Formats: sequence, C-alpha cells, structure tokens
Amino acid sequence: MFLCGSNFVGDALACAATPTNLENIHYVELKNGIYDDLYLSRSTDLTPSDEHPLEWDFDTVLWARFDGSTNAGNVDWTLETTSHIVLKSRKSGEFRWKTIAVKEVHSIEDFVINHPDYLAASGETIEYAAVPVFHGSEGTYASTTATPKFHKMFLIEGDTVWGTDMTDGCCNTTRNIPSATVELLNSKYPIFVRNTIADYDTGTCTGSFIPFVEENGCELAYGMQHDYQRITYQKAFMDFICDGIPKILKLPDGRMWLVQITPNPTDSARQTYNDREISFSWVEIGDADSEEDLYYLGLSDLSPEWWNS
Repeated sequence: MFLCGSNFVGDALACAATPTNLENIHYVELKNGIYDDLYLSRSTDLTPSDEHPLEWDFDTVLWARFDGSTNAGNVDWTLETTSHIVLKSRKSGEFRWKTIAVKEVHSIEDFVINHPDYLAASGETIEYAAVPVFHGSEGTYASTTATPKFHKMFLIEGDTVWGTDMTDGCCNTTRNIPSATVELLNSKYPIFVRNTIADYDTGTCTGSFIPFVEENGCELAYGMQHDYQRITYQKAFMDFICDGIPKILKLPDGRMWLVQITPNPTDSARQTYNDREISFSWVEIGDADSEEDLYYLGLSDLSPEWWNS
C-alpha cells in the first residue's frame, strides 16, 4: 500500500524492481595485510564464504598463491596438461593450417619458443598460432598475424640463408608443360597433344650472394668493401648450391619455389675482376607449402604425425 509516495517499508522506491548493475572488474588491489591467496572466478555458484577450488578450472580468472612471487597465471596447470607446443601457420583467408615447429614441454621454461619462419612469402599476410598439445589432443589456439616484406632474393636450406639485393641480381623463369603439336595429313592445322599433367617452373638466377645474418637486424653480411666481401663468399656459395640438397627460392614479389639446383653454376666478372656474380639454373621439384614435400625432400624434420590433413 502506497500513501503519499511512500510505503510501509519506509521509502518511495523500496519495492521498485531495480535491476542490479554489474560492471567488469579491471583492477584488484591488496594492501596492509598478509594474504595466503587471491582467487578470482567467473563462477556464479561461489560465495565469499566458500573455499576456492583446490586446482584451476575453466572458470578461474586468476589465482595468486604468493609462494615467492606474484604470478597469478595458470602456467603450472597448463604444464600438467601440455606435452608439446606446436607452432602453425596459414595464409590469410585459408582454412588449412601448416605445422612449422614442434617443441616438447617438460618444464615451465619450455613454453618459451622462438622459431624463425623462413618459408613465408613476401607481402602475404600470414596467420600464426601457438597450440598446446597433450598427447595428440589440441588445446586453444593463440593466434596473431604478420605480413613479411623484403626486397632481396633468398635461397634457403634449413637454417642456412643466402641472398642478394635485387639491384645486384635477377631471376628468369620458364613454365614447363610437356606437349607436342602433330601435323595431320588431311588437316591444315596441327593438333595439340599433351599426355602428362606435368606443370612446373624452371629458371636461371644471377646475383652476388651474401649469407644472411639475423643478428644484424635481418640483413646480409656485407663488409666495408662490398666487392671484396663478395669474393670471400664466392666459393662458400658455390659449395652451398652444389651440395645436392633441395632448397627454397624466394623472390620479393611473393613468388616462392621448392627447387633443385641443376648443372652447372658459373662465377663470372662483370665490370671489374672484384665485381663478380654467380649464375645457376634450377628446376621446381615440389610444393613449397606442402608439409609432405618439405619432409621427404629433407627440408623439414616434422614427421607425418604433425601434418595437418
């Protein structure tokens, strides 16, 4: 019963159905005390008088135990349910992932992983994901994107990278589609015959190649006198391209091939004796984005159990 805007509870709005306003918690502070734990949970079943759970669950937001540190994360809980950390990548807009690195996890320090991706094409947006795996079962993907850009030509074998500035080199390619034209006795025009699905590139590259030094800010290892420094690397680069191992060839326009170097590379002078360049021919022998091709051609040590079907 309301009388003059008031009710028997004593206030004009005492019986109004006012909704409760909940706001996100962005800041927590503890001070002037001694604390055993700080536990925050998303669970609505817990009350302030309840004891917190004995271990992390999926409602736990943070749990600081103050056992010599202020760490409030779940690294210890994750360690118990993680056997490997897997790094994956895929081109932006694509569905299928490609595994690029796997690391076994035995301690908290093993969660620190640093793996250079030398197989990313220039100018292409790549999505990367770190995935915890527990004996074959994947956890939540933590992903980010990156768009690598470079202005050099690179030849890559494992962690060994050689390159040249595009102002000092070039690469010409040919698309090979084995076929023949047959002239018929009763036809003015020949017919086109193609009895294979072979469709691959070959090419010839020329340049003054220098080894890649990541510590120098992702630059090539030039010396003070470029021409002389190039000569010191000529034989080493010749040995590199003649070792018989397949390689990855990348151009700054985004093209990339899995190639085999074919006979016979040449070392020749341009304007002066010290100003030299190496030319070599190559043939495409696989798909640079294929986990299977990279593995069986010796460019990846990721066994079939880590491939993405």
